[in-house]
Amino acid sequence: MEQLAIIKANTTHIPVIRDLTMEVWPQTYTPIIGADQVAYMLGLFYTPEALEQQMSELNHQFIIGYRQGAPVSFASYSAIEPSVFKLHKLYILPATQGSGAGRGMVDHIVQQLPAPCLLRLNVNIHNHQARAFYKRYGFCHLRDEDINIGGGYFMNDHVLQLEVSGK
Repeated sequence: MEQLAIIKANTTHIPVIRDLTMEVWPQTYTPIIGADQVAYMLGLFYTPEALEQQMSELNHQFIIGYRQGAPVSFASYSAIEPSVFKLHKLYILPATQGSGAGRGMVDHIVQQLPAPCLLRLNVNIHNHQARAFYKRYGFCHLRDEDINIGGGYFMNDHVLQLEVSGK
């Protein structure tokens, strides 16, 4: 499999991030949370304005993974407190899942972080494929949380954590 080329994204990459989102989200989340909540969350977190705010105001660092010149994955992360970072997003095109792209993206992020630190993420409690990936990577269960996102919807998540000890 061709090496994953990872670039640091900025607001000019929002259309690429949105295209990847629209290929991943409906297929991944409709069976878990239903089409109405998927549409609500896409409108909440993935509009051009929301993505620009995440990049510009919330200081989320976005990266995009490419294979053979085509985008296949994206992720975002940021510091949430001293020595604690959050992996906000990690999405891989369905046809690319299982190819090492997810591991490559997380490896890249971990290499950017100061050690020692913690890397946390939220994963839907019913997203078994993602939960298994993170467990294989070495993330441990920290707690569960239900997050009210408005519109009568909740995100029912496991919070997972990885101890980053060194390069």
